[in-house]
Amino acid sequence: MALADVAGVDWAGGEWVIVRFHEGSYHGCTVVADFQMLWQRHQDLDRILIDVPIGLPDENSLGQREALDSLARTVTGFPSSVFPVPSREAAALAYEGESYETVAQQNERDIDKGLTQQSFQLAIATGQVDAVLGKETEATEKVIESHPEVCFRGLLGRQLRHTKSTAPGVGERLQALKLHLDQPGAVLQQVTTDLIGETGLVHIDDVLDALALAVVAQSGSEIKYLPSDYGRDNAEIPMRMAYWSNQRLPMDVDR
Repeated sequence: MALADVAGVDWAGGEWVIVRFHEGSYHGCTVVADFQMLWQRHQDLDRILIDVPIGLPDENSLGQREALDSLARTVTGFPSSVFPVPSREAAALAYEGESYETVAQQNERDIDKGLTQQSFQLAIATGQVDAVLGKETEATEKVIESHPEVCFRGLLGRQLRHTKSTAPGVGERLQALKLHLDQPGAVLQQVTTDLIGETGLVHIDDVLDALALAVVAQSGSEIKYLPSDYGRDNAEIPMRMAYWSNQRLPMDVDR
């Protein structure tokens, strides 16, 4: 049974893009600067899928987190789309505005891993989300980690051949959405129109990603997780990525 009110959320250039669906139809798109604000405005939704790591590694769970990310890279076929995940303490420092050097040093102490500039930007978003999950019990039940490329792979039913930064890649992803959403091209046009009054630099691939997450978020009890035997981090938050497919993804096997 599909959920009535859901959202797909993508981290885009320092802001959050929220695409909402109501009973299977597009219901609006907004942009907010902080995840706390996002949660306050949208906590009445049934489910929120978000393209940011939620289950965060420490020295005991690093192997589990790396196995999940490796699985996602294999499933998507685009390894560079899955960034290394920072520790909880490093993410918190990034959110608090500490420098790249300070955050990277904390990550090295926590999980013996360096931190790229890309992962540092991700750590800022990760810290925002983790701060909310740490104090809002309801958020830990509704906000679920996903990955757009994993979602597109599941929705399309086969490996994607083109990156989303290319015209064929956009066409391929619209094809995936067309199997599960009426007139995705028209919906994409409506979303971009709704964003005309917004500030910031939201790119077309950010919108596509949020759309895919919103489509999958409707799945209700049919939603699947990568891996199927996921565990939890030291804050009891699941280490998993949500997706939907009418078949088990090739690499999503019980281990």
